[in-house]
Amino acid sequence: MPIPIFDDQISSDVENENDNDKGTPLVREFPPIEHFRIQNVPPAAYYIPDFITKEEEEYLLRKVEESPQPKWRKVGTGRRLQYWGGTMSKKGILLPEIIPDFLTSFPDIIERIESLLRDGSIKGKEKMGLDINQVLVNEYLPGQGISPHEDGPAFRPLVATLSLGYHTILDIHHYLNPTKPSPPMTSQVESDTESGKTIAAIPLAHLLLMPRSLLILKSSLYTSHLHSISSKEEDTIVHRTLSDSVSEDRIVKANGGVEIANMELLGDAEVIDSLKNTGEWTAKRDTRISLTFRQAEKVLKGGALGALSNALKR
Repeated sequence: MPIPIFDDQISSDVENENDNDKGTPLVREFPPIEHFRIQNVPPAAYYIPDFITKEEEEYLLRKVEESPQPKWRKVGTGRRLQYWGGTMSKKGILLPEIIPDFLTSFPDIIERIESLLRDGSIKGKEKMGLDINQVLVNEYLPGQGISPHEDGPAFRPLVATLSLGYHTILDIHHYLNPTKPSPPMTSQVESDTESGKTIAAIPLAHLLLMPRSLLILKSSLYTSHLHSISSKEEDTIVHRTLSDSVSEDRIVKANGGVEIANMELLGDAEVIDSLKNTGEWTAKRDTRISLTFRQAEKVLKGGALGALSNALKR
């Protein structure tokens, strides 16, 4: 899929968002989306490195920074988030608002994502189209994370998350089946109080999300699995070969190192070289912004103003 990459002129041109002349676009060809499928993470997760340029990343970070303070909301842990495109009602209905043009025109992130999915659909199988109508913006400071959770049934089971600023590790979890145990079956489990189900203590997989990367989750990986980010200030990734001993495996676990499922897709020479040459890569976290693009299944006609008007008529 052709993805425009802008030349150095972008650095000065992006200061005027209304200027359509952002430099001569170059074209970067991406392989079909199946090329980015993460192996051994059923049924479907895709990791696309460097989905945007560094200049575009800086521009998006600046637009997030410029967001009005009332737009931000704080959750119980102190972490901040905001919504672009509208908020959800208690009944799971989107109260729509206009999505900022820096996601629809320049840089055209939404069209890129929808095009990638559309072009990646396989004839005769479920279409991967996504009509994005909401973007969730999460801010993670060093030491901040989020506990295992599902995003809920209000959204289409197909989401795309763009990482900005710094890396993180996303953990994929699964529920324990009481009638058909699946590994890891341990006594150290968490309980999802909302669903009443038991969550396996050990994550199903770990994914390293680097800056400017795009992660796509779909199907049951979205509907019946959970995801989380550990509250850490530093991450250690390890890479073990078949010759590694059991004792080395125990040392790795004791040091808090994790193996990642998307190593072959990282596209980051520094990380890959470190893992292959030393068996380890360690990095401190810093402020990370994630943009999660999703489609609310139900949308209120008339938007938030229409909802307010209807409420006043009751």
